[in-house]
Amino acid sequence: MTHSSHSYSVAFLHAIHYLLPVEGGYVNDPHDRGGETRYGISKRSYPHLDIRTLTKADATEIYYRDFWLTAGCERIPSGISLVVFDSAVQHGVVSAIRLLQRAVAVRDDGILGSQTQTALAATAPDYLLHRLLNQRARYYAQIIARNPLQQRFLNGWFNRLDHLVQAALEVV
Repeated sequence: MTHSSHSYSVAFLHAIHYLLPVEGGYVNDPHDRGGETRYGISKRSYPHLDIRTLTKADATEIYYRDFWLTAGCERIPSGISLVVFDSAVQHGVVSAIRLLQRAVAVRDDGILGSQTQTALAATAPDYLLHRLLNQRARYYAQIIARNPLQQRFLNGWFNRLDHLVQAALEVV
């Protein structure tokens, strides 16, 4: 399953360098909706995988194929692409694109189409970064409103956003 890192873009390498430490190693928290995870790859999403033995290289390939490429991150400016990628990992690809669309004030249909691309190109990256992070914070509030048990993860989610801001600012 491994993929040669020579074909990954610089933006993806920056993103995965941020993401893997944030996601951490093996975890099996009964309160986590993803269930058993390693490097953030969950048994719930990948039931055929042996999560305990998943390698970093395998996780990197999954992130590249199923999140980075699927969310269209190669077509999004650096820094912003990192936030969209992280959102896709945590909330799903369609939700990540919807958060981006709300940040650029276009219809949030979850498709990275021409209207979204045009709005992206017309928005200053630093301004967009703030708007996108605000959308993430609102999304966390919605998660907790739907399921108050998720409140226990709030500090971790905001710590994640703090690290994300720093990593995104390195390349915006």
